[in-house]
Amino acid sequence: MNTFQEICCDRLGIPKAAFEKKVLLACLPVGYRGLGLLRWHLNRSYFEPDLEFIRAVAECTCLRDINSEITFFHHKNITGVQRRFLHFRISGKRLLSFANQFLPYNRDGSGRA
Repeated sequence: MNTFQEICCDRLGIPKAAFEKKVLLACLPVGYRGLGLLRWHLNRSYFEPDLEFIRAVAECTCLRDINSEITFFHHKNITGVQRRFLHFRISGKRLLSFANQFLPYNRDGSGRA
């Protein structure tokens, strides 16, 4: 079964090396995407917690698995004013919505829980 990363890269026509950046920018709040792109080029380490999250979901094969990863990462401490109060970080809800374009809900390909 293909992973989220494989399906996403195939359908979007991007190399695997571009996957993290594509998902990161797609899952930032709309108003922060330009600033996110600038920060990506100037100081990518700011996004390390987000990239860790993206790497965890890259190997998922269904939305149910991604939802489990979102729940796990949601309980980690968010530090820093920009990340905690300005929400300059990826959103689990946006990530799930983005992944919904590529993956079924269950591993068997069905949409049923």
